[in-house]
Amino acid sequence: MNNLEIVQKYFSLFLAGKTQEAFELISDNAVWTIKGSNNVPTVGRWEGKEQIATFFNRFSQNFEPKEFNIIHYFTTDDKVFVTGNFTHLVKPTQKLIISDWMIQFTLENSKITGYIILEDSYGLYLSFLKD
Repeated sequence: MNNLEIVQKYFSLFLAGKTQEAFELISDNAVWTIKGSNNVPTVGRWEGKEQIATFFNRFSQNFEPKEFNIIHYFTTDDKVFVTGNFTHLVKPTQKLIISDWMIQFTLENSKITGYIILEDSYGLYLSFLKD
């Protein structure tokens, strides 16, 4: 598989709830980077599969995806960029967050080694505030 096909397979598995199979596409020393406010439990720098597993667990504990759309893939060298939008229910507050997003995947030796997401971090901050 080429890099684009690996990322497409990752999304296909992850969105189908097959997180363990999606996890197998990730390098042992991968780094997930999600910037934003400390009140969002998935924000941070997650290094290695153990920490990334914690990220996956926190995601499922705090978000219920309502809509997730991939608009376009762009590839260059060892990077795959993906754009789209999502609507998630924030479980602790029962608020909806709607955001456009862009994810940069870095790949090496047919494994995902890096993940950086750009999304509405202020909207996420607000969606975790309790009224």
